[in-house]
Amino acid sequence: MPQILPTAQRVLQVFEVYARERRPLSNSEMARLLGLADSSCSDLLYTLRQAGYLLRAPKTRFFHPTARLLDVAKGIAAADPMQIFAAEALEILSRLSGESSMCAHLDGNRVQIFACQESPRALRYVLKPGTMVDIHTSALGKALLGTVDDKVREALIDSLVLTPTTSKSIVDKGVLRAQILEARDKKYSYTKDEGNEGVFAIGIAGYVGGQLTAMSLVGPTSRMEQNFDANVEILLKARAEFFDL
Repeated sequence: MPQILPTAQRVLQVFEVYARERRPLSNSEMARLLGLADSSCSDLLYTLRQAGYLLRAPKTRFFHPTARLLDVAKGIAAADPMQIFAAEALEILSRLSGESSMCAHLDGNRVQIFACQESPRALRYVLKPGTMVDIHTSALGKALLGTVDDKVREALIDSLVLTPTTSKSIVDKGVLRAQILEARDKKYSYTKDEGNEGVFAIGIAGYVGGQLTAMSLVGPTSRMEQNFDANVEILLKARAEFFDL
């Protein structure tokens, strides 16, 4: 079983302190802010200095981060780790379920698809990355609503205009709230013919690298209903494995 390394946590906490304080700090100040002994903090800051992540002013002897952390972050961002995560996660979901799978983020009070894996079956449902969908008619949107805190969820629901897309679309905010609370307890949401006629979707949401993310399986209603329990099990296992729970 993986273990949490306190030393690794302390390194990250150093940079969180600098982001909050926004000023050079002495060893004793950093030690106080981290709750460390001066000697332990000195070793930590010395290590980061030797690695090129901190510099120390000659006169005041205060420490401050260098640009190296920014350079490393830019290199990581250029590789777009979320796309790498989504490609691997969706490939697994579609292989196990035989259905199309999607990843999405909240974009204001709508949902933006940023990755999609097509089902290998002839009859399938696909949305291109960049497509925007409504929160109240998508399993992705409902899953995201069930994951944010109560205050954010209520503000989002209040901002929605529940325009119906099909005869099955939710048009009552009280009904939507009840569905979200039920989905939050079950840890998944679903839509049946609500966003498109003949389309059924099951969604989950959580945090990936600290970013709120939703994933779903989508397919023809008849086939998705037939395999509903199996697909829910696939998604719940993925939720436990893929998200920062």
